[in-house]
Amino acid sequence: MKKLLYTLLAVSLIFSACKKEEEDDTASSPFIGYWSGYYYQQDSTNVGAWNADISSSGEINGTAISSAAPEGVDLIGTVSNSGIFDAAIGTGTYGVAFEGQLNGNYGSGEWSSSTDGSSGFWEGYNYNQ
Repeated sequence: MKKLLYTLLAVSLIFSACKKEEEDDTASSPFIGYWSGYYYQQDSTNVGAWNADISSSGEINGTAISSAAPEGVDLIGTVSNSGIFDAAIGTGTYGVAFEGQLNGNYGSGEWSSSTDGSSGFWEGYNYNQ
């Protein structure tokens, strides 16, 4: 009987020692901080400036400024832990989409307007790194 008890105890210890570690749900974005830059038309004409704070969860909250909107408009979106940047000014028919890639403290990509069909590129830097 003791032999059976010791065997069961040993087996349970083995399985508890092999328990899979739980994933850390508090993973933090590697792109946290204050970002700012400019966006341009395809011919490199400066359209405006943008700035945003990226949170630890990868949320983008910022402002885009242009001659058409000197008071600024909200720039909202997300960035993945691999750096995929996806943000927008407005939505749907009246919006401008910003898509691109962040790497270290630099990011760049393209923007396009659903309002007038214009498009171009953007770039920016993280000033906290």
